[in-house]
Amino acid sequence: MTIIERLFMEACDRKEHIIVQDLKQQWTYAEVMSEAYLIALYIKKNFDLESGSHLALYTNNEPFFITAALGIQFCGYVLVPVPYSASKTEIKNILNASDAKLVISKYVQPAHLNCDIPWVTAQDFSQEPMPAFEAISLTNQSDPNQCAILLPTSGTTGKSKIVMLSHRNVLTNALAHGEKVGYTDQDSFLVTMPVHFSSTIVTQLISCMLYGTRIKLISLPLLPRTAFKLFQNKAVTAFSAVPTQLMHFVSDFHQTTNWSAFDSIEFIVISGAAIPAKLVDHLQTIFPKADIIQTYGLTEASPRVSMMERGDRRLTCGSPISDVSIRLVDEEENEVEGAAVGEIWVKGPNVMLGYYKNPELTSDTMVNGWLKTGDLGYWNESRCLIITGRKKNIIISGGINIYPEEIEEFLYGLKEVEEVIIVGVHDDLLGEVPVAFLKVFEECSVDMDALTKYCNLHLSSYKVPRQWRIIDEIPKTKTGKLDRASTKRLLLNEQLNKITRGERKN
Repeated sequence: MTIIERLFMEACDRKEHIIVQDLKQQWTYAEVMSEAYLIALYIKKNFDLESGSHLALYTNNEPFFITAALGIQFCGYVLVPVPYSASKTEIKNILNASDAKLVISKYVQPAHLNCDIPWVTAQDFSQEPMPAFEAISLTNQSDPNQCAILLPTSGTTGKSKIVMLSHRNVLTNALAHGEKVGYTDQDSFLVTMPVHFSSTIVTQLISCMLYGTRIKLISLPLLPRTAFKLFQNKAVTAFSAVPTQLMHFVSDFHQTTNWSAFDSIEFIVISGAAIPAKLVDHLQTIFPKADIIQTYGLTEASPRVSMMERGDRRLTCGSPISDVSIRLVDEEENEVEGAAVGEIWVKGPNVMLGYYKNPELTSDTMVNGWLKTGDLGYWNESRCLIITGRKKNIIISGGINIYPEEIEEFLYGLKEVEEVIIVGVHDDLLGEVPVAFLKVFEECSVDMDALTKYCNLHLSSYKVPRQWRIIDEIPKTKTGKLDRASTKRLLLNEQLNKITRGERKN
């Protein structure tokens, strides 16, 4: 079954059920499907495209994304979500790398983009008569194992690294995620993450539609005060976010002079990165009735791999979702035993078809159906997954593996530290040593010697940062993850500046 076939079945059962809202309007299943079908009819009438053509969708977080994405699926075409925050160069690179034949957008083409493929807007569709829900006909549907979505991974600039997800990948993952998180038709879910994320598309938009959970979709940036108003009005019961978003929420929340706990929030889904325990404590104060559900996933796995159960209080990445298997392997690709750390391999109906037009990278990443994630972790005594970090992030100091995420988690426990990132830098004797970059709270000062002594009391000596840097902002990627490469460049630039100053003195 294809994505649109499954969602249309749901719509037939829940025609008048409200499924999508923004700050001003709301749409029933029947209305969403009718608008999506209108877009499909317009595309079919005005463009002679081959079956399986790739259609790009460029828009902010708004209901139009849902109707246009479903319209593309009605046609049997492949969806290519383009980040709304992308630069003109990045947009062109994505369109070229994905072989997009048409761009659908809420807006006119940005000036000087010089896009050489057709660009259609919501205004074009609005000129057409709205079809009745009863007139919708499902035709040109694909094989469920055929590609449904092409997802450019963060950092796509020239060489393509675009994940191909099939209808089966997406549907099985959306159903399994929704079942484990416990979506119901009584819930209202606030989308805080960009709609081009695999996590947003699959585990929020599609998963919510499969379970009748109302979707609250608001253009980004979503200001904390807007979210707080929704929480206060009990307009939503759940939301999902990455840890950096939640840090801003907590910071802004505690700066307000008139606040009370938001007790209508029943669960918060964490994705994108591990959440510090200190942040969880803050969230449980602000949202006293909410289950904090940490998850693990990656775009290549559609994306959900594992997640905590509702009601769990011990912070882990939980157990695998339905029909997904995980194994942990060593450098020789042998499965590790007990609580040993290994690379996480994933197998199941959620594993991608591969990277578009990149068979070499696909074969390097997939082995006999197993997806090599590049992430490291171990099983705790309850058989829940604990992530220790990225394989490529490991700092090897004197032959010993150091996981920067472990040091970051420890430093987050200090009252002065708002954010932290650990990177490895070259050392003539040890190969690499850890260096810490800290963002501290405005009212705090940090004694570096005292900080080093404190770390020596609680960390193995090789884990104690050899240098400390206080900076105004921790470098992050566009998806809100810590940007270690950019952080390393800060050190490199600092070293180059020292050399330059030395040369000038000489």
